[in-house]
Amino acid sequence: MDPRESHGLKNDPDRRVWGMGPQPEFRVTVTLALSDAERLWNAARDRLLAAPGGCDEMVEETIGPVEAPQLADCIALLCAPSLVPGCSVDDFWVDAMPGLPSQDALAA
Repeated sequence: MDPRESHGLKNDPDRRVWGMGPQPEFRVTVTLALSDAERLWNAARDRLLAAPGGCDEMVEETIGPVEAPQLADCIALLCAPSLVPGCSVDDFWVDAMPGLPSQDALAA
């Protein structure tokens, strides 16, 4: 791309500058509907236990116990973006959507 064209990629005056022009950014969004909190928690637990130093204490500290799971933390753990060559993750978050069943109702 011609460096003079890269200025057209700038959509916010506060964006960082990379090289000779603005750094292009891309947003990938995934919306999940939770149908089985226990299955989600077990998958997150397995991921934590497979990590170096993984233990039951780490599980409870990170995602809570199965009786009271931290659902957003489970999703974040399982959906965190892996490295993409030539890119860096600028931001990553998990939000519960208002108006939907509460975490407590889904965990029960």
